[in-house]
Amino acid sequence: MDASLDAIYQLYFDTAPVSRVGPTTYAVAPSAGSGSIHRMSTYSGIEIVYSEYRLHSRQLNRFATRERMIELQFALSGRRSACVSGLDFTLESGKGALLLMQDFDVEFDIGCEETFRSFTLGIPVELFEYAAARDRQGDSHFERLTKGLAFRTLEFVPDERGLMLVRRLIEDAQGASRAPLLMESAAYELLNLYLTQLFEPTPVREGLSREDVRRLRRAAEILEAQMRNPPSLLALARLACINDYKLKKGFKALYGTTVYEYLRQTRMKHAMNLLRTGASNVTEAAIETGYCNVSAFAEQFRKTYGINPSAVKRIY
Repeated sequence: MDASLDAIYQLYFDTAPVSRVGPTTYAVAPSAGSGSIHRMSTYSGIEIVYSEYRLHSRQLNRFATRERMIELQFALSGRRSACVSGLDFTLESGKGALLLMQDFDVEFDIGCEETFRSFTLGIPVELFEYAAARDRQGDSHFERLTKGLAFRTLEFVPDERGLMLVRRLIEDAQGASRAPLLMESAAYELLNLYLTQLFEPTPVREGLSREDVRRLRRAAEILEAQMRNPPSLLALARLACINDYKLKKGFKALYGTTVYEYLRQTRMKHAMNLLRTGASNVTEAAIETGYCNVSAFAEQFRKTYGINPSAVKRIY
């Protein structure tokens, strides 16, 4: 675990116009604007930070550190630019990025035109090395990516699965009855999703091209977005612009499961989140995830989690 990660984040909070108002919450100073930042540290050292605020005027704040740092960022709305060791960086709304920094100074330039919303995972370097370089022998993935530079960024467009995990973590970060182990699990899943997309080599052994992989991921996004009324296998193949044979074979190679098992797992995860946060009762969760029969939904939920859906709120 990178013991310096907490200290780096504290440098940011010490220089920003915020004050701590609770164990995991910082409030923007009234003189600067309104809103809050929620910050949690998981057992493995991941930093979970959700920011939502609006400023009265443009703000600049700056800090520097000799340490290494990795962030997975999601820009949800508004604008925040930064100059990192002389390199300008702006993450546009609706985009995501993996940021790698070392021995750097940063100046944030935060606009005031609209509410700024962002979600960030701060990742311990050792955890990143373990997750991203698991197939390598001894060399540092961080060093190979940065090549000695102070700052490196890899941008991506978040998919529906990733945004679903982000929303779940935001709800937990804001909620009083959060479940730390489930939050850590969701953070791991989110990290693994984008490390896989950014670094996983094309599985040539399965006869898939990079374009095939892109289309398979599009198919997964469609299933997640339309879980209430999912398309047939043939319709899904047409929507993702891939033939049905490659869809079935490729989905198994890429995700380790069948198309409909992936749909089932996605439905159950979403149902658990709806029930755990209190956003839906059992009947509403069943309907929201595409089950017309509440008994069938409850049976599938029991098979997946070992408990009745009606017991979720009491347990979590």
